[in-house]
Amino acid sequence: MSLMSRLFARLWHLPAPLTRDIVREPLRIPMRDGVELAADRYSVRRTASQPGARQPTLLIRSCYGRGSLFKAIVILFAERGMQVVVQSCRGTAGSQGAFRPFFDEQNDGEDTVRWVERQSWFSGDLALWGISYLGNTAWAVANSAAASGVKAIGLHVTLTNFRDRTYAFGGFTLETCIGWTSTMLTVLRTAGIGGWAAILSARKTRAIAKRAVDTIPLRSADRVLTPEGVPWWQDWMDHAEPNDPWWDPVDYGRAAETIPPTVMVAGWYDIFLPWQLRDFMNAQRAGRDVRIVIGPWMHAAFPAMGESMRESIALFQQRFGIRDAGSRPRVRLFLMGANVWCEYPAWPIPNAVDRHYYLQAGGVLASSAPGSESASAFDYDPAHPTSSFYGPTIEGRSGTGDMAGLERRSDVLVFTTEALQADLDAVGPVSADVFLRSSAQSTDLYLCLCDVADGGRSTNICDGYIRLRPGAPQPAHVEFWPTAYRFRRGHRIRLLVASGAHPRYARNPGSGESLGDARNLVVAHQEILHGPGHPSSLTLSVTPARSR
Repeated sequence: MSLMSRLFARLWHLPAPLTRDIVREPLRIPMRDGVELAADRYSVRRTASQPGARQPTLLIRSCYGRGSLFKAIVILFAERGMQVVVQSCRGTAGSQGAFRPFFDEQNDGEDTVRWVERQSWFSGDLALWGISYLGNTAWAVANSAAASGVKAIGLHVTLTNFRDRTYAFGGFTLETCIGWTSTMLTVLRTAGIGGWAAILSARKTRAIAKRAVDTIPLRSADRVLTPEGVPWWQDWMDHAEPNDPWWDPVDYGRAAETIPPTVMVAGWYDIFLPWQLRDFMNAQRAGRDVRIVIGPWMHAAFPAMGESMRESIALFQQRFGIRDAGSRPRVRLFLMGANVWCEYPAWPIPNAVDRHYYLQAGGVLASSAPGSESASAFDYDPAHPTSSFYGPTIEGRSGTGDMAGLERRSDVLVFTTEALQADLDAVGPVSADVFLRSSAQSTDLYLCLCDVADGGRSTNICDGYIRLRPGAPQPAHVEFWPTAYRFRRGHRIRLLVASGAHPRYARNPGSGESLGDARNLVVAHQEILHGPGHPSSLTLSVTPARSR
């Protein structure tokens, strides 16, 4: 046991280890095209006099190397009954070939499983685990011809299709894409992430990334990060239009309908949450044995990682007869605002009802539709884009905070209810239908749901975004991040309306030009219509008092 793994085990309250005598064996695993991928196998030390039984195998495929942080995690699994094969993806950390994000993971994952199945130490029991990109490589295996050999999966803050997150809701997730690209350039230069080296590198590159997100045209942003440019960045610029078939080979969504027993862990402020819940619901509809835990976490939150380890270890030990982990609920959610955990049999939760709040003149948000037509207007200038405040980002900072700075901007509209007469639990999907009239050829809508406390402090709860192209249907339907939140009695519900959240989403130039090559920035005059003929509204999924 390493010092780091011992510390993690204590902080994460993991079950007691079954052994601490773990050995590492370096591996070279051949792929179908002759490329060899580097890997390590961690297993219980065996002797000639005590050969022992063969252990179930856990496969983890990483694009971030196999350094100290991952080694500590791998050891935690190995000490609790699994032999672990941790492999570097093609082109990273000692593996041959070129790294092409997403596009080699299904074939390489399938070839790795087939190789594992031929080894003398393989017992016939195989599980997968992964966080973020590593979770996507697990989905790739689950979508391959080798899927039938997988008997359990642990998935942490991840999704089946990275295209959906890259071009979220028709826009482009600029901040995340720049940040991840910068991280991967560091990984490729250093042959993998080491703990403190990665942290120090992130600090050094943050200023460079800030310059990159402000670059016009966006196609040139990669050359701010590195003079030679980044091939996958150019691919993303070239294939940004909706339904571009270039992305089809890396859509693993159908695997959700056939997965083995699986546990998912997500966060209310995680960048992948809407799509991870979609994957969960697809598996749920197909009758698969799938569970999910959602806590008050960001993407890289340390406590969330502990939850994933506890849940995945429990699943693997139960599945392979190592230890009885007991029964667990299908859906376990942290109800923010009340700060309690709640259990449900499904998502969306049963017995929830939709409650509508209508935008009114004068910044009013009310439970009844307005009686007369009116409009609220603002101008959006892409040369000075509306800033993004808090919300789901790839970094570990808080996902929620004071929104006063955003609310003071002239390009943001604010609509607020009267004080609530009783607690209100919003648990489930959040959406809005907004009638927008714009002078621009293409424009965006960004909406943010906030909780206004007794003293007037406004805090973001969740938000939604959509890019509207010419001919887009009206009203614009905006899907928010789902949530579980208690608005306290005496608090008010607030909705912010804007046309940007830069750099979280790439600014819309308003000119109708393509994502990568837009140079002309056009001011958009925006009108939000509200009235009997244009009932712009916010919709919350509210739990009845009897089901709390």
